[in-house]
Amino acid sequence: MVETLLELVFILLAAGIATVAIAYFWGWYYAADTTQDETHYVFTRDGWRLAVHRYCPEKGLNGLPVILCHGLSANRYAFDLPGAPGLARYLRDRGWDVWVPELRGSGMSQSPGLCYSNIPYSWDFEDHWHEDLPAIIARVLERTRAHSLHWVGHSMGGMLILAELAARENPPIASAVAIASPVEFSNVKTKDIRLLLQLKPLINLMPVSLLGILVRLGIPLVPQLALGFFHAPNVEPEIARKMAALGLELLPSSKIWLNFARFVETERFTSEDGEPYLANLSSSQTPILRLGGVMDGLAPPDSLIPASEAKQPSGERNTLILGKTSGCVEDYGHVDLMVDLRAEDEVFPVILQWLTDHDPLMAQMRGS
Repeated sequence: MVETLLELVFILLAAGIATVAIAYFWGWYYAADTTQDETHYVFTRDGWRLAVHRYCPEKGLNGLPVILCHGLSANRYAFDLPGAPGLARYLRDRGWDVWVPELRGSGMSQSPGLCYSNIPYSWDFEDHWHEDLPAIIARVLERTRAHSLHWVGHSMGGMLILAELAARENPPIASAVAIASPVEFSNVKTKDIRLLLQLKPLINLMPVSLLGILVRLGIPLVPQLALGFFHAPNVEPEIARKMAALGLELLPSSKIWLNFARFVETERFTSEDGEPYLANLSSSQTPILRLGGVMDGLAPPDSLIPASEAKQPSGERNTLILGKTSGCVEDYGHVDLMVDLRAEDEVFPVILQWLTDHDPLMAQMRGS
């Protein structure tokens, strides 16, 4: 009996070590540097150290600084994946001062260790919103001496700025772009979301989510088993594998994944006590552009506009769903909006035009 038990423990231990080794192998295999010109570090009010990467234009300077914020369990590679189009490089090359922060637990920001950590393993949506976001905005405004900036967020990165715009009367945000950012959760129960929800019991058992490790184990099959992250016909398989290996964090907080599970299950984008995050968004005068993908399994088109904006909003709003019906070569999914080989021709110019049209400094130059 004892021998059998020891054998079982040994098998489980060996399997665990092998799983982690394979996950790290794919990270090593695809390892590549991003192309930021500077990396700054900022501390949040609750003591986390965040990395903020700056992409400095070589010639001239167009308008206000631009923050590009990644989504849930992602990092800077969402905007600067080697071998794929990168929004950070695209905007820098066109004269914009671009800043790419990495939220707590991601990339070069402070993260918990695999076996030991002197920082909490758990953080949630409101930690990113109330702690990370103000620290990042303050640092960018301080270093650039600007009075306001543009915020472009992918997935959760867009949700964060929408929550901020709804909560604050006059935030220093000249314009916002929310890319594939679900906010109306009565419309997100796609087959991909239902499948991810099946992992909730496993996520509940541990302080960190194992989704990143599970995805790394399936790297060779990522293009086929996209789980809503990619629309397979619209992304090169090797780019999808590289994004899974570099752009998805291995040890994301379980707590924040459970936040999103609550959003889906309750069909409401609210705090734990039921307070709607976007109740006052229609009062915000900040111009907001929403971009989505026709085949996005995580943020379907019907999930991008909150019910709170049923009445006429105070500020300008525009929504564009990218796919064949809007003139694109192929329908877009969730992540391929950022890394598809055609993104530089079909997605990035839309964002560039929005920034140009809603930048007060450029408006002054046009008027002079």
